[in-house]
Amino acid sequence: MPATGEGRRVLWLGLLVVWSALIAVGITVMYTGLRKAGYFEPTEEALELARVGKLQVYAGSAALVVAAGWARMMLTPIWACILVASPAVLVGGLTLAIDNSLLPHLAALVTFPMAVAGLISGLILARPLGRVNSAPPRSPAEAAESG
Repeated sequence: MPATGEGRRVLWLGLLVVWSALIAVGITVMYTGLRKAGYFEPTEEALELARVGKLQVYAGSAALVVAAGWARMMLTPIWACILVASPAVLVGGLTLAIDNSLLPHLAALVTFPMAVAGLISGLILARPLGRVNSAPPRSPAEAAESG
């Protein structure tokens, strides 16, 4: 049974809500991981908290990479996908490459707003609701027959 126009709208709206939530959760998990990963005195408790924080940064990075791929599958422009994935690449990459540094924290100051801009751009530019009622593109043979 094919989905109706209203059913497709609800499906697309649900997908956009879940996609937006994935980005919000990815940023939030990454933020809490960065809060735990920063320490000034290497006590045993601080080192254990930093290890957990780094794992949270990696989990947030994975969520944002998945969200960027999902955005591309929704036919969002590539630059919006890059904005969504920027914290994963910069913050996650710096956390992996440079141990015990504040560079991931500084990169988060720039990339978290970029990810939010990618989220907003994706919501505006994905335009799934506009594609629901549009007719499929015609082939050149059909266009020539109809005049």
